[in-house]
Amino acid sequence: MDLGLTGKVALVTGADSGIGWETARLLLGEGATVVISDQNQSSLDDAAARLGDVHAFAADITSVESLAALHASVSDAVGAIDILVQSAGITGAQGLFHEIDDAGWVDTIEVDLLGPVRLVREFLPDLRAGGWGRLVFVASEDAVQPYDDELPYCAAKAGILALSKGLSRS
Repeated sequence: MDLGLTGKVALVTGADSGIGWETARLLLGEGATVVISDQNQSSLDDAAARLGDVHAFAADITSVESLAALHASVSDAVGAIDILVQSAGITGAQGLFHEIDDAGWVDTIEVDLLGPVRLVREFLPDLRAGGWGRLVFVASEDAVQPYDDELPYCAAKAGILALSKGLSRS
């Protein structure tokens, strides 16, 4: 399939495994220049070795400073990005509603909702500058059909759907 991505630059978060890694592999196959990111540089290096010709930079999507450093590294290595795939996330706190404390809620929302907000805020100028930018959020069916033992995750993913709709209009 030719998606017309040759010459485009893509950043994929949560890319040391799973959906993020597979997305990076597919983007490479479409001719994009790919940058992968996740929290642990060692696991990223392993993922990069399996993928081939990619750039790999560790970053914490919950940290504004870490995302600024990621942006600087990406800019130095490949210039501005055209595609941002936000795949980083956690399942987070699990249990029945009355069993999950505030810390469980905060940790999950921090990674699964506020992390993507910070990531997009950091890289949105790149996506707008080229007049072609693409933004992809990996959400979950849990956003519209929540599981009763994963409510913080479900709420965060519902927030991602609302964020996606809102950004599509701006």
